[in-house]
Amino acid sequence: MAPVLTCNALAAAPQVRTQAPGFYRMMLGDFEVTALLDGTHPFPVQQVLARQTGQAGGAAQVSLAEASPGEADALLAAAHLKAPVEGAINAFLINTGAKLVLIDSGAGALYGADGGHLLGNLRAAGYRPEQVDAVLLTHLHADHVGGVNLNGHMAFPNATVHVSQRDADYWLNPANRAAAPA
Repeated sequence: MAPVLTCNALAAAPQVRTQAPGFYRMMLGDFEVTALLDGTHPFPVQQVLARQTGQAGGAAQVSLAEASPGEADALLAAAHLKAPVEGAINAFLINTGAKLVLIDSGAGALYGADGGHLLGNLRAAGYRPEQVDAVLLTHLHADHVGGVNLNGHMAFPNATVHVSQRDADYWLNPANRAAAPA
């Protein structure tokens, strides 16, 4: 008979079910989901939003500023906003009752003073970084992965970090990294 390997979840933390600045909590079925604010940053809508030009097969992405100059500003003005808008950097902590799963990790120090508040808000929400069992990175942009590193060490020391193989293959290829925009 093969030996049975058991692995105790580190979380097993009680669900807190309260609110405070820096996080928002809700129940989704039996899961407690806590949105954690890592920070905010000026978001350049005109450069980030894109419009597809051309037909399928020969289509290209063009920034909204190039495709329709003034359209983004007009849409923002109609909503009493102007560029850049303030963009939120969030991560989501899911307490299953047995495990703590963090979806993305915020920007950490990569955005300077605009980020790096996730760990403080995690603690304010009643949890410690050591309790996180798994970190699921949705994709490898700086505002989603920067928070896994804390001064050269794992910010969530007991967590297993998961990332898609396709993203890892792309960003670990030196040629792709060199060709990526700053």
